[in-house]
Amino acid sequence: MRHVTVNAFGGPEQLVVKSMTEPLRPGLGQLLVEVEASGVNYMDVYQRNGMGNRPLPYTPGLEGVGRVREVGEGIDDASGALSIGRRVAWINVPGSYADQVIVPAAQAIPVPDSFATAQALLFQAITAQYLVSEYRTVRPGDRVLVHAAAGGVGGLLVQWLKHLGAWVVGTTSNDAKAATVRALGADAVINYGRDYAFLDELKSLTDRRGVDLAFDSVGAATFAASLEGLARGGTVVLSGSASGRPPAIDPMDLINPCTRVAGGSLFSYVADPAELQRRAGAVVDAIRAGWLRMGDGTAYDLERVADAHRAIEGRGTQGKLYLRP
Repeated sequence: MRHVTVNAFGGPEQLVVKSMTEPLRPGLGQLLVEVEASGVNYMDVYQRNGMGNRPLPYTPGLEGVGRVREVGEGIDDASGALSIGRRVAWINVPGSYADQVIVPAAQAIPVPDSFATAQALLFQAITAQYLVSEYRTVRPGDRVLVHAAAGGVGGLLVQWLKHLGAWVVGTTSNDAKAATVRALGADAVINYGRDYAFLDELKSLTDRRGVDLAFDSVGAATFAASLEGLARGGTVVLSGSASGRPPAIDPMDLINPCTRVAGGSLFSYVADPAELQRRAGAVVDAIRAGWLRMGDGTAYDLERVADAHRAIEGRGTQGKLYLRP
């Protein structure tokens, strides 16, 4: 079995492909899965840099899709959805950069054979599902700002919000990404380039009223302006910090504009297996219905894992990146 190992925190060069001869065997309540694809997420970069408190050495990756190769004892699977040969996805199984993974049956999400590889990698889509459902009941006409709107989560947020009838403005870092966001259905796009300046244009687009909801995964470079760009009673949700930790906020500054600050973590919203399956089911239904469109993504052979990390760090990517073991 091949897997990626990180022996020291640092840059992409720390990602090394190794082989092991001892076979994996599933234990009680576990599945052995032959990996079709391992998702590459920005969280993997944080952990590689040492921000995830992972003990060294470790195999990175949390997400993947593959087929069940062996079923451990103690699994109640009356439907046969987890039987040998069936296709399953997962979003929180450490060590997924490998060609075989042990997946707890409670975290295995059945996915249709008809889904393309990128469609079956569900980390970003389930993230979008919890973001649009937990902080505001989005109604037609609500004004929503989505940062990094050409990224994996951002592009899905745009589609989900438009499905709910919202007016959506997305931010991007270049014209090519802006075209992608428009094609996803955004009503307006702000190309903030490398300096992240978007507030003046946002106020102009909203007749200085601001937005009812803002999703900020960028952090330090954008969060203060995202807060200032809210309408009365609006909410900004911090869901990431790609540019660094955002500055501290004085709660007194929220009183007069009547604005709210929230934060969210996908893992908090899928810790319960039943909730994970419910949220994943909503995503699978949306993909089947055709209104949630997943791009083809960009595939890298496992040996090119360092290149995949350089790509996602360089802000030049669109859509899903994944490894092909």
